[in-house]
Amino acid sequence: MKTWRLLDTPPMTAAENMALDDALLELKGKGRSPNTVHFLQFAPRSVLVGFHQSVSEEIRTGYCREKGIEINRRITGGGAIFFDESQIGWEVICDKQFFNQSFVTDKLFSILCEPVVTALDMLGVRACFRPRNDIEINGRKISGTGGTESEGAFLFHGSLLTDFDVDTMLKSLKIPVEKLRDKEIDSVKERVTCLKWELGYTPTPEEIKTAICRGFERHLKIKLVAGGLTDDEKLLFQKKLPYYQSRSWIDQVKPQYHKREAFQGIYKCSAGLIRLTLVVNLLKQRLKDIYITGDFLSFPSSALFDLESQLRGMRLDREHIKQEICQFFDQGKIRIPGMTAVDFIKPLELAFEQISITKSGIPLEHCN
Repeated sequence: MKTWRLLDTPPMTAAENMALDDALLELKGKGRSPNTVHFLQFAPRSVLVGFHQSVSEEIRTGYCREKGIEINRRITGGGAIFFDESQIGWEVICDKQFFNQSFVTDKLFSILCEPVVTALDMLGVRACFRPRNDIEINGRKISGTGGTESEGAFLFHGSLLTDFDVDTMLKSLKIPVEKLRDKEIDSVKERVTCLKWELGYTPTPEEIKTAICRGFERHLKIKLVAGGLTDDEKLLFQKKLPYYQSRSWIDQVKPQYHKREAFQGIYKCSAGLIRLTLVVNLLKQRLKDIYITGDFLSFPSSALFDLESQLRGMRLDREHIKQEICQFFDQGKIRIPGMTAVDFIKPLELAFEQISITKSGIPLEHCN
């Protein structure tokens, strides 16, 4: 039985948690950090966009500033989340070879969610894994997960809803209408639950963490031993922290365009939502810019920026752009669990339909 480190850090700011995630993953990828199960919490309350999301598209920034809710960006993909002081985050940072896999699959998400399903059962709640990466109770989400990679290591994380302030979450986030239609529900509140709602009380953080530890030990056949940060991890964390506090990181995805020249297509499938914005010069028939955002998980995380760069400046030819997207996927430059190039072509088609409509003299604001 292999020994892993159990790292339980005190509540930290969003920037501190993100900087630590990056430091742990980077050093693990270089073989300079142990395999780890990490517990984390946030103080003050925070909203976090996924790596490929835009703050302006996903967050009600005015409300967050007014209420003292921090805004930051995760190093992993997925959707925007609200993290209050009561929620407990858990992470697995480990060698890829531990799972005998070189890239993330749907099966890997299932393997890493089962320990938390078991932990919930220990706490008296019957839960189950819901593909692609959620844990639910009777159809209501209690934990979402995500992940990323660096060299020879994976980082997987999840958040467990303990006592949840749904109203503040709804006021902090902009919930895309496509998500509501997909679930065919009357209220976002019907989609989530928490331990307090299920049990009638909130277990202590110690009880929750103990159950999660037992779940990981049982399923991964490991022994967890409490430990702190290494000197290398502390140094790298301090080095990275200023960047994760900066606007350059938080606003890394910041679509900038005039509405009169932008066409947008949105597509939602079971693996996530894709928002594709084309900034065009209709007179010269050129794709001036392209922004691909959404709540999906991509590996490597930076691959979408490479695809945008490849498409930027191309002639405004639907078939040619579709071909470039297909080749990018076929060449293995990007991997997105549950998605293929076809899923990205669908919002592209919607955007081009809007371009076609403008030729009839219909104003752009009506096309969108």
